[in-house]
Amino acid sequence: MKRLNYLYLLTLLFFIIAIFTAIFQGKNIFLSIIDSLFIIGITYVAAGSLLYIFQKGFFNGIVYALKRFRNSTKQGKYISQFDDLDDTKEAHEEYGVKRSFSITRSVLIIGSITLFLSIALSYLLYT
Repeated sequence: MKRLNYLYLLTLLFFIIAIFTAIFQGKNIFLSIIDSLFIIGITYVAAGSLLYIFQKGFFNGIVYALKRFRNSTKQGKYISQFDDLDDTKEAHEEYGVKRSFSITRSVLIIGSITLFLSIALSYLLYT
């Protein structure tokens, strides 16, 4: 729960910094708010999407294939004797390894809300 509060505070801090920057530069404040909301939202959606992809184990299959390919060559077999990188397991053991990130859902929700809000505000400004 503390991480969630820190995430909300960090988002609010980014937004306040963007507003103060817009005020000191003398630009249109409403347009700067829309721009900053969009940038914050797209950053959170991108980070949340990457966390979601890692969480579901998308890259486990790629890593497994690269380990198998490395062991298929003579140089790869020789090099794999000296490091523990190639502890290649069976496919069902390798694919079962998934990481869990507790912050993924909240990052995606905050990013989606800020993106939707920036799109709605830009629609109101330009129509």
